[in-house]
Amino acid sequence: MFAMQYGFDVTDAEAVRQRVKEIGSRFDQLPGLYTKAFLVADAIDGSPARYTPFYIWNELSGMSDFLLSDAFRAVIAKYGRPVVQRWNKIAFFKGQAATQTPVLAIQQFIDIPEDVDLAQLCELQATDAEAMTHEHGLHSVFLGLDTTAWKLMRISLWHVAPVSSHQGKSFEVAHLSAPGMA
Repeated sequence: MFAMQYGFDVTDAEAVRQRVKEIGSRFDQLPGLYTKAFLVADAIDGSPARYTPFYIWNELSGMSDFLLSDAFRAVIAKYGRPVVQRWNKIAFFKGQAATQTPVLAIQQFIDIPEDVDLAQLCELQATDAEAMTHEHGLHSVFLGLDTTAWKLMRISLWHVAPVSSHQGKSFEVAHLSAPGMA
């Protein structure tokens, strides 16, 4: 399992939401795709609105095929060629609301200092991610490792806003394609 994400600042988040309504279901049967969360954030506190889809792939070949596809060429034509971030799976857990439609995503990036034992940090963060599965409203949580920037990334999808506080940036889940969860 691998994750990837790219993103764009946009002038109108509502136009993105409308576009997602039009195209979201096209990804519901995409070969090799486990999930795609169409993430949108409104402009707030001087930060621009943002569209930043998050994908989990069963295999690297599915991700590569998508990046070479007409669908991704359409993304490039509309928004420009993005930087595509990628993470190797450390942990993935389904929550109690895994059969429900998520409406919120919370994404956190965790720096990995050079003097920290990577295996211990990953184990600790994976344990924390697994503990989230007991929280009401959790759809799923992915923990990944970026070996280029040496950061961990945790993203949790929620059917309802979590009761407990979670650090990170919040996004609306405008649509979830989940052929791998079927």
